[in-house]
Amino acid sequence: MLDWIISLTIAASFGWLGLHAHSKSGTIRKDERPHLVPWGLVMIGCVFGIFLVVVHILNMSGVETGPEHGLLGRF
Repeated sequence: MLDWIISLTIAASFGWLGLHAHSKSGTIRKDERPHLVPWGLVMIGCVFGIFLVVVHILNMSGVETGPEHGLLGRF
């Protein structure tokens, strides 16, 4: 049960950080200098992190993932 709580908390954290990065991207600071954090890359990283958490949750629920269980098999 603790694995589920930690995984869902991490997914929610990635989601919040992605929404925060989305609101910050394309804006300028109050002193009209560019942001030091590349918010577009932060959003991409958050999407990748959520994808990894979803695959982890699928593995915990019993769905076998990986190339050996795919439709085309292992190349």
